[in-house]
Amino acid sequence: MGALGALGNVLIVAREEMIAALLGLMVDVCGLQPKFAGRDQSVDDAISSGEFDAVLIDFDHPACSEDTVAAIRARGAVPIIFSPFRRSAEVAMFADHLAAKSFTVPISCEQFAKLFAD
Repeated sequence: MGALGALGNVLIVAREEMIAALLGLMVDVCGLQPKFAGRDQSVDDAISSGEFDAVLIDFDHPACSEDTVAAIRARGAVPIIFSPFRRSAEVAMFADHLAAKSFTVPISCEQFAKLFAD
C-alpha cells in the first residue's frame, strides 16, 4: 500500500456505530489499524489517550469542531472530516475552513490513500 503502509492507527469518530464499523472495515482493508473510542470515553479522551496517525471525524458528530481539529493536530495526527450523508462540497468547504482533509462516503482505498499523499 505504499504511503498507507507506513501509517498505523486511525481513530474513527462517527455519529453512528454502523458507519464507524463500515469505515473501520475500509481502514483495515487499506492496511491500517482502525481504533474506536470506548463506550464511556469522550472524544477528547480518546484523542489524548492514544497515538494515531489520523483521526476520521464525522462532520455531524457533536465533537467535530475547530477545537477538536486543533487537539488532533497537537497530538501529531492528521484530521480528516468525513460524511456519509452530506454533499461533498459542503464537507470540503467546512474542512477547508479548518485546513483539514475531507471525504464523503463511499470512498475507495485509492481515494483514501490520496488523503495521506500530501
